[in-house]
Amino acid sequence: MIATASSMIRGFDSGRLLRLLLFCALFSLAVLPPTDPDLFWHLANGQLLLQLHGWPTTDLYSFSATGHPWVMHEWLADLFMYGIVRLGGLSLLVVVFAGLTTVAGVCLYRLLRSVGLHPTAAVVVTLVGALASSTTWGARPQVFNLVLAGLLLLGLRAVRVSRLPAFWIAPYLWLWANLHSGFLVGVALAALFCAGEGWDAWRAADPERLRATFRPAIATGAGLLLSLVNPYGVQTLLFPLGTLTSPLIQANIQEWASPNFQTLPGYLLEALLFLMLAGLATRAVRARTSEWLWALALLFLALSSQRHVPLFVLAAAPLYGRCAQAVLARLAAWTPRQAALPAERVAFLPRAIASRRPTLAVGILNVSLLLAVGTGMIVDRALPSIRPASQQAAIDAVFPVETAQALIALQRPVRVFNAYDWGGYLIGAGRSAGVRVFIDGRVEVYGPAVFQDYLAVNNLAPSWRQVLDRYQPDAVLFPTGHPLTTLLSQDPTWRKQAQDRVATLFVRAGAP
Repeated sequence: MIATASSMIRGFDSGRLLRLLLFCALFSLAVLPPTDPDLFWHLANGQLLLQLHGWPTTDLYSFSATGHPWVMHEWLADLFMYGIVRLGGLSLLVVVFAGLTTVAGVCLYRLLRSVGLHPTAAVVVTLVGALASSTTWGARPQVFNLVLAGLLLLGLRAVRVSRLPAFWIAPYLWLWANLHSGFLVGVALAALFCAGEGWDAWRAADPERLRATFRPAIATGAGLLLSLVNPYGVQTLLFPLGTLTSPLIQANIQEWASPNFQTLPGYLLEALLFLMLAGLATRAVRARTSEWLWALALLFLALSSQRHVPLFVLAAAPLYGRCAQAVLARLAAWTPRQAALPAERVAFLPRAIASRRPTLAVGILNVSLLLAVGTGMIVDRALPSIRPASQQAAIDAVFPVETAQALIALQRPVRVFNAYDWGGYLIGAGRSAGVRVFIDGRVEVYGPAVFQDYLAVNNLAPSWRQVLDRYQPDAVLFPTGHPLTTLLSQDPTWRKQAQDRVATLFVRAGAP
């Protein structure tokens, strides 16, 4: 046992140290406060599923979309999230999703290494790609798309070299379909893989390789059919198509807009794109057709919506990994080579350096560095977001915690016209008390008409008063300092009920 431990420590070289420090850094950065605007309605969904012992088909949270069809396409993810919170609170939820984000980073690293990129370069490119994807991190079901896409890409490469059979693709896509409607990206990746590999086999006049693509193709088709086995049937397939093709959503919801290239994630995405161009300019990149198809298809989605940037980072990894290797090879060719050291100089070098064999002392040093630096990153960056007091402070800073309590204290059913980002929090905090929101992050439930009415009030369009008169809300909850709060303060129809540094609550004058 001592010999085994000694061998493991001896093999803990600088490359392994660098990789593990990378993953510690990704985990530490991904531990974020639970302040995603949609988090609390996802948790409410999980609780609702347990209470109903079934799946709702129409909206139950709002007064503006009562009776509208509701496809809870993330039902299994919502149930999972609610179970995690019941088990260990928001702290455990934050840790679990940071862990899932780290797994996606591991997948990215393995994809880069699978095309021969040097380990150190793969660490650097993984960090760049991960940070380019950081706008989508947090405790949210979308993270499942990253993990499942990364594992699928690795699995498809294993299928190509016969390390895995293809039959797993079908149940894998079925599971994904019940976790998130983004599973259609998985279907597309698998289909593009089969098309690309089939094309390469046909061009090479290799009938055996061509026949080998039939099995993953059949499994992908079976997975698409199997995905219909979900609480909402074909609606789960149609839902993401409606969201992707909505100009209203893309124009008014930040994460559905095109990437912002004036931010750090945007700069890093540009860096990956320029890396691809530089590698292709060397004319030394020989990528498989499937790798080209993955990169181009997901680049289209990424440029259309920053929500899809992480999927592009994963899907394009084999291509820009090859590009990075080509650039490094070209730089090495331009670098003057040093003459080999004379034998008499090598004799004076320490034996461990001359032979480049790992030693126990070096292994112990690397393990010590990992423990010291890794612990330091986690303590400095991750722990503050895990402490309940820090989490509550973060929630208090972005959500109307105090004014929501004033709303609940009215002790009657209340129809509240709320700011968009607060709908999810109000659902989680006030649903059981009879609070019904005007809007939340489930834009597809409300439809364009309700969303446009919200925008008219939020932007103080000429028709904003008519919108409030038409919906007749009992209360209005908007950010303190928003121009609407100034106008309502001067309107005798409304009475200021409560105010804090985050929000101001108005109720109709004369209401109890």
